[in-house]
Amino acid sequence: MKSLFYLSGLLLVLIPTHLWAFDWRYEGRFRASSQVLFDPPPGFSHFDNEVELRNGLVGNLFEKDGHIFDYEVVGDLLYTGGIREELGLVEEYDARFFRAWIRYEKDDFKIRGGRQQILFGASTLFRPLGFFDTRVISGIIPLTRGVDGVRSTYFPSSTSLVQGWAVPGQRGNHAIVGLRGEGNYGPIEAGVVFQYHPATDLNFLADFNLEMIQMGYHLKGEKIIGYWNESRLDIQQDRPGDPLRFDTVLGADYTFDIGQGLHVLVEYFLRTQEKEFTNLDLKQDRTLQVMGLQLDQPVGIDVVWRLFFFFDLGDQSFQISPQIEYNISDQVYLYAVARIGGSISGDNNTGRLFRESPFFYTGTESSAGLALIAYF
Repeated sequence: MKSLFYLSGLLLVLIPTHLWAFDWRYEGRFRASSQVLFDPPPGFSHFDNEVELRNGLVGNLFEKDGHIFDYEVVGDLLYTGGIREELGLVEEYDARFFRAWIRYEKDDFKIRGGRQQILFGASTLFRPLGFFDTRVISGIIPLTRGVDGVRSTYFPSSTSLVQGWAVPGQRGNHAIVGLRGEGNYGPIEAGVVFQYHPATDLNFLADFNLEMIQMGYHLKGEKIIGYWNESRLDIQQDRPGDPLRFDTVLGADYTFDIGQGLHVLVEYFLRTQEKEFTNLDLKQDRTLQVMGLQLDQPVGIDVVWRLFFFFDLGDQSFQISPQIEYNISDQVYLYAVARIGGSISGDNNTGRLFRESPFFYTGTESSAGLALIAYF
């Protein structure tokens, strides 16, 4: 976070004071949610409760002759009670920046420094190119946690871009650095990416403690149905022989003329890795295959229902997450959600998508709950 303030301060002093044209727009969100766990570990609460107040400002610092400095500063105040707080997985009270960045823009070039989201790729349910993606995609309005870094983007044309980034660790001199390009080629959107990922202390990111060279691509198009492929190759640098791991996703979607439109999205995820590559799977399987399905459909003008289904083809565990969204008023929404897990093979103790234990919390337990979200 210290580097964020250094960079922000540098950008500010570069703007002559007589050119300041500060404006702002307030944005806020209130969220209260409660879920009941059907079968928690003995001695712990059946509930998981959370209250969040998000407040922030968005606007321009300066704009003249095509030079633009704009910003976003958004903070979260959080209260968490119930099983996760009892287990020490989260603090009962917490305060943090959700976004805090300053951006300079001139013609086809942009550079942004601070806490920001860095997201790209074509997939929805499984995201091999989601290097900095912390979303739970089956959650309510999934948003990724921001990372502190610098990102620059250049647009060679209206249908292409080149982008680079650097995300330093919280301590030490290690930084994740990457470069990607994206463009449209006829009916196909295509992108390639290269990233050096040293071992860092950013423990909210997947594989944070592995040193890797990562490269990947995505392809996306539409011909009656939407279709895409997204893949990533990891070369581990801190193990003998530089072992490999490969992730790929194939996906398609289509909206059927049923009611007000039934959207169906399906994805297939495959991971395979050499035995020397650090294996983070609890079962130490070197090949993983998972199917994902998303259904969503509006009902009238106030209601939208969604359903997420995931099935592990290897251990035959599954997870179903239905969701109903009700628009109470212009800016107020009520959500009814559930998470139901199980295993076709009958072994609920070792599944990747559903794992129950009489001794500890796994985070995959079946649950149901309500959430209220208000924007202001």
